[in-house]
Amino acid sequence: MAEPCCSSPVPQSLDQTQAVEARYGAAAQEQEACLCTPVGFDPALLKVIPDAVVERDYGCGDPTRWVKQADHVLDLGSGSGKNAFICSQLVGAEGSVLGLDRNPNMLELANSACGSVASQIGYGNVSFRRAEIDQLAEDLD
Repeated sequence: MAEPCCSSPVPQSLDQTQAVEARYGAAAQEQEACLCTPVGFDPALLKVIPDAVVERDYGCGDPTRWVKQADHVLDLGSGSGKNAFICSQLVGAEGSVLGLDRNPNMLELANSACGSVASQIGYGNVSFRRAEIDQLAEDLD
């Protein structure tokens, strides 16, 4: 039986927050295959998104089927921003998308793509902010 690509020894004292921060921070810099959970998306919606954003998406599904024109979308754990940029196209110029993530490296990657995507689709309706999902009310004050 093949060993999983993500097997590694678990330290005796594991700080989950630090472990997640380190793992996703590194994955924002260089694609990590073990985090990928491929989901098929409409290629036309991916065409305007920089390759680095698409390659470093570690999402766990496709919520976009529920997104409609003029919606205001909150993307929790937005990571590289791929789903947010897809949603931005679906909601159109009348809608908006706010991506929240805790990892500064992922936010840097997502924010670095905002201008490029906006210029290609003709409007900018996406923003990203740092926030802890479990402390959302405090973070957004």
